[in-house]
Amino acid sequence: MKKERTFLAIKPDGIQRHLIGEIIKRFENRGLKLVAAKMVAPNREQVLKHYPDDENWYVSLGTRTLEGYKEKGIKIDKTPIEIGKMIREQLVDYISNRPILAMVWEGPHAVELGRKTAGHTNPLKADVGSIRGDYSMESYFLADDMQRAIQNIIHASGSPEEAEREIKIWFDDDEILNYELLSSAVTLGKDWGKVKRIKN
Repeated sequence: MKKERTFLAIKPDGIQRHLIGEIIKRFENRGLKLVAAKMVAPNREQVLKHYPDDENWYVSLGTRTLEGYKEKGIKIDKTPIEIGKMIREQLVDYISNRPILAMVWEGPHAVELGRKTAGHTNPLKADVGSIRGDYSMESYFLADDMQRAIQNIIHASGSPEEAEREIKIWFDDDEILNYELLSSAVTLGKDWGKVKRIKN
């Protein structure tokens, strides 16, 4: 738990809106440690590896989208898998050959903290104080109306297993640094802050 890692990527809309510094600051303020980062313009093949051709992934993504429409009273005549496949293709088109900032962050509860700091994937539902809640007016409905991928600023891994899979896609082992922060004495529970008394 002390060294859980998560994969985060600032998407093309976050790059274009000059939010790189603000986003990094949010995760640093949270107490996570940046252990790898690089700006890349990935080709289509690399993005296809990131968004898996996986039925469970399609169902999860499509179901979330359908639930959002149901809350708005809108009926969509497509299955979760059909919606998931359509969204995957839109995401691949959107991210391929555009700059993104790929990052690996480390710390206790890194995946959960990464998701909470990023906010709900539908910015319309994201809490104020999260990255998407503070910096996006986007929604699934707007993206679908414009027949494009949702522009929600940042990607954050959904589970430790997903994080490790994604990290391997974007980084070689020797690109991920292993170092200690001065503040780790506090977050890792080491002996810290005690006053040494001088005996007379």
